[in-house]
Amino acid sequence: MAAEPHGLKLDAYFSCDVSEGGQVSSVVQKFLPDAIFHLAGLSGRSVPATLVYRVNVMSAVHLLESVRSHAPNCGVLLAGSAAEYGPADISAMPLVETSPCKPIGAYGLSKYAATLIGMDYAREFGLKVVVARPTNIIGPGLPKSLVVGALIDRAQRALASSDPVVELGDFDSERDFVGVADVVDAYVRLVQAELSGEIFNLSSGRAFPIRKVAELLLANSTRPIKLKLNPDLIPASPIRSLYASYEKAARAIGFHPVTSLEDALRAAWSSEMEVNVV
Repeated sequence: MAAEPHGLKLDAYFSCDVSEGGQVSSVVQKFLPDAIFHLAGLSGRSVPATLVYRVNVMSAVHLLESVRSHAPNCGVLLAGSAAEYGPADISAMPLVETSPCKPIGAYGLSKYAATLIGMDYAREFGLKVVVARPTNIIGPGLPKSLVVGALIDRAQRALASSDPVVELGDFDSERDFVGVADVVDAYVRLVQAELSGEIFNLSSGRAFPIRKVAELLLANSTRPIKLKLNPDLIPASPIRSLYASYEKAARAIGFHPVTSLEDALRAAWSSEMEVNVV
């Protein structure tokens, strides 16, 4: 990809297995990119931990080693995750980039490992590596492994019945949600700023109860959908509340989220549901 003053030009589309170093190296060597956005990764409880670690950690190693060897002036954005912070006391909110990281589970651990690797390549080899730590991204195409994607999937099935009901395992935990358009814009700005060895939260700076998020999402349905608590669906995560500050990104690239939670949820709903959105 070649950076331009008002965006990025996509020179070509191609596919490769990011967990295979030879394939990644050949692609980087062939295209000699000016900018790389490393967004590939795996998550979800149904994915074996060994596969999560292989893809999320080794893909970062392969990519950074290939850039070091073939395109050392390339800007690299590694997509991290707020899951890297792990459980934190409410008194520590909002989380900032220097907050302690105590990730739990294969996804959070693997993302934090990739972040540390990226920072090491920036420090040891002078690569232009920046890490973005978004909170829960909302927009079209959400996978079922994420709470909003799971709710949309349940709503699709519920609407096939005469009395639609969507079950939710956790009403009270709180999360920070940010619109995908805001995140993508920040990704581009971070790479164009040619920052190196820095981590940036991308968030709304607010915590929303999962119940509120579900109610806002289901309000897009043209048919009423009831929301029901099912304790058997409560996730095992001990993280009850998490929200992060985006002040560092605001100072560095002028990041300010402009997409409301309602608009982001409406876009996610519209992309998946074959109903009219009110």
